[in-house]
Amino acid sequence: MLTQKVFVDQEAHLLAEKERGSRVKLFCTVYTIEANHGRLQPILETWGPKCDGFMVASTKTDPNLNTVEILHEGPEEYNNIWQKVRSIWSYIYDNYYEDFDYFHIGGDDLYLLVENLRLYLESDEIQAAQNGGKKPDPDNAQNQTPLFLGRRFAEQGNMERIFNSGGSGYTINKAALKVLVESFQTCNPHQHTFAEDVMVAACFRQKGIVPYDTKDDAGGERYMPFAPAHHLAYTKPANDNDWYVKYSINIKYGLDHCSDRSVAFHYIKGDLMKKMHAILYGHC
Repeated sequence: MLTQKVFVDQEAHLLAEKERGSRVKLFCTVYTIEANHGRLQPILETWGPKCDGFMVASTKTDPNLNTVEILHEGPEEYNNIWQKVRSIWSYIYDNYYEDFDYFHIGGDDLYLLVENLRLYLESDEIQAAQNGGKKPDPDNAQNQTPLFLGRRFAEQGNMERIFNSGGSGYTINKAALKVLVESFQTCNPHQHTFAEDVMVAACFRQKGIVPYDTKDDAGGERYMPFAPAHHLAYTKPANDNDWYVKYSINIKYGLDHCSDRSVAFHYIKGDLMKKMHAILYGHC
C-alpha cells in the first residue's frame, strides 16, 4: 500500500511552502496514560514535530515527552474515554483556540501524514466547504462553517447516525471546536463510555453538524481505521455480519481503498511506525 499507492506529496508541500503567504496552522493531540509513555518516542521521532503544535494528553505531565496531565470526571479507564476527550477538547479550546486553524485528535497508535493533511485542509474543496463557497476570511472564524473531518462510519449501518471513527482520529476547524466545547454542558455531560467518537458526533448532530465526506475524487478514503496492510488485504466477506462492512459507507477494496494522499492510519506502534515513516519519506 505504501510502495504502490500512498505517498507523501512532498512536491506539492514544497511548492505551497514557497508560494503561499502563510500555511494552515495545525494542532495535533494524542491521548494516552503514563503506563504507555513508552509509545510516544516513535511519534516524537516521526510525525509529531511536523504539526505546528503538538501535545500529548496523559495522566502525568512530562515536558520531555510533551505530555500534559488532563483531569476529568470519573476513573482513568477505557470505558471512560468520553470524559477524558471532553476534558482534552476543553483544555485545547482554553489554551490553543486563538493560535491554530485546525485541530486533530487521536490515540497513541495513530500515524499522521502531516504534509498530506495540511495540503488537504488548504485545498479549494475544504476552503470552500468551511466558507460556504465565499472567499476565506482568516481573521473572522465566526463566519466559518464548522467542519468535522475524518473516516465516516454509519453506526450499526444507520445513515442517520454517521460518526467519524476515533481510530484514525478526526480533524475539526476553529468554528467546530467552539461549537463542540460549548455543547459539553448539555450533551451527555456525565456519561461514562468508551465510544467518544460516537458521543462527539452526537454532540455535533444536535447542532446540525454532520461528518464531511473526506473521500478523494476516485472514492479512496483519506482517514484509515486500520494499518495499511489490513486495508490492502481486506476483502468483502460472503455475509454481511462483519461490523466493518455494516459500518462502512461505499468503500473500495485492495489498493483502491486508500487515497494516494491518505492522511492517517490506525494501529501503528513502535517499529511499525518507524518503518512506515522510513518508506514514506524515502529513508530505506
